[in-house]
Amino acid sequence: MDPIVFFIVLTTIYGVLYFFDRFFKSCMHYPYDAFLRNTGLSVNLLSLHWHSNASTFNRMLIRWGSTAGNSCTRSVLVKSFNMGVLLSFLLLPVGLILLIITIFNGNEPTATTTKEATVQLEILLPGVNLPLEEIGYYIATLLLCTLLHELGHALAAVLEDVPVTGFGFKIYYCLPLAYTELSHDHLNSLRFFRKLRILCAGIWNNFVLACVCYLLISTLGLTMSPFYANNEHVIVTELTPKSPLRGERGLQVEDVIIQLNDCPISGEQSWLHCLLQEQSQRLGYCISSDFIRLNDESIDIGHHSSDGRLQCCDERNPNVSCFEYVEDVLLVNAPAEIPQHVCLPMRRTLEDSMGYCRTGTGGASGAAASVACLHGFCLHPLLPNRTSIMIFKRRNLEQEQLAPVMFVGQARDVLHTVRISGFVPRFKQLSASWPDAISLLLRYNVVFSIGLALINAIPCFGFDGAHITSTVIHSFLVGRVEEHAKRDLISLIITSVGSLLFGLALLKVAWLSLLRPLL
Repeated sequence: MDPIVFFIVLTTIYGVLYFFDRFFKSCMHYPYDAFLRNTGLSVNLLSLHWHSNASTFNRMLIRWGSTAGNSCTRSVLVKSFNMGVLLSFLLLPVGLILLIITIFNGNEPTATTTKEATVQLEILLPGVNLPLEEIGYYIATLLLCTLLHELGHALAAVLEDVPVTGFGFKIYYCLPLAYTELSHDHLNSLRFFRKLRILCAGIWNNFVLACVCYLLISTLGLTMSPFYANNEHVIVTELTPKSPLRGERGLQVEDVIIQLNDCPISGEQSWLHCLLQEQSQRLGYCISSDFIRLNDESIDIGHHSSDGRLQCCDERNPNVSCFEYVEDVLLVNAPAEIPQHVCLPMRRTLEDSMGYCRTGTGGASGAAASVACLHGFCLHPLLPNRTSIMIFKRRNLEQEQLAPVMFVGQARDVLHTVRISGFVPRFKQLSASWPDAISLLLRYNVVFSIGLALINAIPCFGFDGAHITSTVIHSFLVGRVEEHAKRDLISLIITSVGSLLFGLALLKVAWLSLLRPLL
């Protein structure tokens, strides 16, 4: 779906909801208000809100916390949240340094090749710098990360006998957020470290979620091995609507690709390697002299084609192509049996080929040596720059060999329009896209969880870092700065500086990532 269409549809839905909300409040005031109070729902312009004051969730937390207090679970959780306090203080300088680097680093991401790894901040928005079809992962990840973040605050509060007065969700356009309301009187009456355990519990939960998701990503091949064969071949999961390989004689979804020309496919990395090899190396075909003599349709080669290439075929016949004979170094002194350029039918020539041959060095590395023909003559097709002939050998999920697919074009067209997966189902009932969907969701959770933990560790208004800074200032400066107002002022200055750095970094990233490309 086009991003503009998506946002128009989403805005229309919000408009309809807001209209009916105003309508019911004016025409069915009492029943509708009773419905909103009972459900905790509220509809605002471009936002939805759900809040619970005494829900089953709150009672469940209190019941679970009281149960944990009589077991070793409480001790484990308290020690876990103690580590969360330590982690929050460790993430604070990391977050500040990252903000400073983002603000004062004048370098922009360019296409120049570099081996240096750089850390960059980027605003991720579906339809802008994320594929719009991944918006489901985007919303689910934000919902899960914020839910676990607030659940950490609520659970730590229950362990410290601080009442949870409310819990809810807010959806601002397509941005879901969760929040927890605690009793401020009970919270402020705690000793500083017990209070820090509650304030830092959300950061700790996000960090734990990121670690768990990273572990699952690292072991996904092992955990999926009973159901999927990993890194043996690749399977086609999707063909984009504009893919040149669509059609009855092209690739099909659930085709298992086992070889690309002479390059065996054993996984996603070998798939990329084979495509790069086809783009950078000169591939030829070993053709017998009898086939050449019987099928040669050469014409006068004194002219060139419209794109400047040497042409030895009739341009009105799309089924033939001009091939150039590449002299074998092993037969350099042998008498020539075929002409330098021959015109042969493309498909029949490739089907009758007795093997592949490569000439010259391949790619920028120059690591690929020449491969000569053991039988026949090495013929290289004369094609436009970066255009190559790719033959995909494939089979289906029942292990039955299918007819090879021949494609004449650029490797980048294949890379951009053919979606593949290294997880090949062992059973036909399984979808090849499931492991990749799980992996993508896990990667989203790793990135968003780490980002949410870093942001909340920074002293910035609206985030946990502001409350953590205030608690630390009031605890450690109580003997040196006796006036409460002065300690509040110090906390306000520190939080203002952190908010300024965060705002400047956000503006710069928004300019470089979103606004500048649009202009």
